[in-house]
Amino acid sequence: MTNQKIKILFKPVGFLIILTFILFQLNRILSFKYDDGICQMEQFYKQEENSIDVLVLGSSHAFVNINPQILYEQEGIEAYNLCASMQPMWHTYYYLKEALEYQNPKLIVMDVFRLVENADESKETALIKSTYGMKPSRNKWESIRAGLSQERQLDAYIYFMEFPAYHGRYGELTREDFVFDQEKMKDYKGFYAVSKVTPVKRPETQLITECAPIQEKTWDYFCRILELAKEQDIPVLLVNVPYIQSEADKKIFNTLEKQLQNYDASYQITYLDFNQKYDELGINFNTDYADYDHLNESGVKKLNRYLSEFIKEHYGLLLQ
Repeated sequence: MTNQKIKILFKPVGFLIILTFILFQLNRILSFKYDDGICQMEQFYKQEENSIDVLVLGSSHAFVNINPQILYEQEGIEAYNLCASMQPMWHTYYYLKEALEYQNPKLIVMDVFRLVENADESKETALIKSTYGMKPSRNKWESIRAGLSQERQLDAYIYFMEFPAYHGRYGELTREDFVFDQEKMKDYKGFYAVSKVTPVKRPETQLITECAPIQEKTWDYFCRILELAKEQDIPVLLVNVPYIQSEADKKIFNTLEKQLQNYDASYQITYLDFNQKYDELGINFNTDYADYDHLNESGVKKLNRYLSEFIKEHYGLLLQ
């Protein structure tokens, strides 16, 4: 091959290399960098293989309230919060499927708050935060499709490719988009600390005994999670962390407790409703809440001390 032909051949190849580099950099800069969903999954992939003993699943009720650092310092529990803000059960299911491709957790701790979900499709923010951190895979594709209505299934291609959904962020870019510090994420375990203090009124829902129906699709995917855990022989600790629970929510969780009675011991399910354990935890409603849905750092310490002791007592041998 002559030098002239080689030069002609390398021109388009060089152009493609440069174009690929430019698109990669644009993707890096324009991509969403949410630390209440996307970063949790991105950093999960960077964890050492089989280093996670306790996998925490759920919405912000989990990643704001469950602190893997405290669990480790208290009882040597290696945990990771693989969660996303407002995450519906269908996305949680695919998070679990994806997680099992990379880790072999010995215990799943899952917050059940999103059982109050009354819609059968994801809000766009929840869809993005629950899927954009995932690597391209069948799990990501199926999770996106599960979050869309039948009428919007073709939109799955847009969300799967990601770039079309955030190409309009040019006017929103900040310095953080250009110099996103991966080093500060080095020891990140998915926890999101909230330090503000919001005095709240203690909810009095303990006397509510009525039940309310759980949305069909939500319950279906919740059951899929339990079935998958059983297939993998992984115990499941269901938790309902402290928040200012409404009467309507309490009726949903009454239904949960009733339905859990249908699962035999082979499912290895335990349920802790911390909204019935305020006094045991020592919760102070003037100092321990960040807002109506989340504890602050003071409340988180109290919850995690109890949780770490419970895990050690009931699953200690399993985690060794």
